[in-house]
Amino acid sequence: MGFFPFFLLSLLALYPSFSNGEMKPKIGICYGQLGNNLPTQSKSIQLIKKLGAKRVKIYDANTKILNALKGTHLQASVMVPNEIITNISSNQTLADEWVKTNVVPFYPKTLIRYLLVGNEILSNPPNTTWFNLVPAMRKIRWSVKKFGLKRIKVGTPLAMDALESSYPPSNGTFRSDVRDKVIKPLLRFLDRTKSLYFLDVYTYFPWANQPDQINLDYALLAATNITYKDPVSGLTYTNLLDQMLDSVIFAMKRLGYPNIRLFIAETGWPNGGDIDQIGANIYNAATYNRNVVKKFMAKPPIGTPARPGVVIPTMIFALYNENQKPGPGTERHFGLLYPNGSSMALLCRLLRIQVMDYASFLVLHFKSLKMDFE
Repeated sequence: MGFFPFFLLSLLALYPSFSNGEMKPKIGICYGQLGNNLPTQSKSIQLIKKLGAKRVKIYDANTKILNALKGTHLQASVMVPNEIITNISSNQTLADEWVKTNVVPFYPKTLIRYLLVGNEILSNPPNTTWFNLVPAMRKIRWSVKKFGLKRIKVGTPLAMDALESSYPPSNGTFRSDVRDKVIKPLLRFLDRTKSLYFLDVYTYFPWANQPDQINLDYALLAATNITYKDPVSGLTYTNLLDQMLDSVIFAMKRLGYPNIRLFIAETGWPNGGDIDQIGANIYNAATYNRNVVKKFMAKPPIGTPARPGVVIPTMIFALYNENQKPGPGTERHFGLLYPNGSSMALLCRLLRIQVMDYASFLVLHFKSLKMDFE
């Protein structure tokens, strides 16, 4: 698993940041903590810095992490827990207390830029939290304004299952059970506050469900001669990720919001899994992450067929393999690093490398491993 970061780091050296309005194509890393063998929070932040990332997303408002982020210039996304959304949705005082306790003491020395209310709320079984999501976001937004946190945007990350149709991309449609009471108010909020639609998108899962119909290279963003033309829009696609992103864009357009920006809050490919989980291996994960970084750090920006030339901020999932995550084996195998932070000596050496073909990379990788164990 050790070589994901090497692709990331060498590509970050190739593609410097540039301005496109307020948004820059900075690659971030999702820092999950569901493991009993992970480094300390301060060590983890140092590892993220060494990877060359510019953003970090955490799944709570961990005090130790927020303190470790002070003065690092890493832009942070902080999360309001799912379980308090309902209470906050009807109580401005609770929203104020949460922001006052979890954000105000750290801002602006910790560059908190996004408050994410909940995590993939609409992926859970039907419950009242669905309909309390946007009211809670409004309360948190009001608290942000109250405390003068001017540079913080409020949003919520949704998975692709918020859509009931994503193929072809031009047929992108939000689910009927949430379309009117959740999605429309959400899009209205994002549009009014100039926030972003935060999206968790993984090409691995649709490919793994239909490996005989979706080409693996197409899912890995590695295809060289495979294209798909949308029969309605006429747009031509060269990879599955663009199809999935554009299906969300078309779904938003269908509801009257064609201009809300996308933010990829999570994407990645599993480096391992259960014996029956095909395609989950180190090579595919490294290939996918390398191609994602290359695409979203490109200068000028590439965007998608529906939005060419538009910057899409992107977070790679995740920093570590997290051994306490529930579910199938792939859930515990998305890490860029081993929990012990191994191979960092090689990462530091790669800071000086800008161009490397795959064969040369493997030679350096194995030589470095030998040096690490001497």
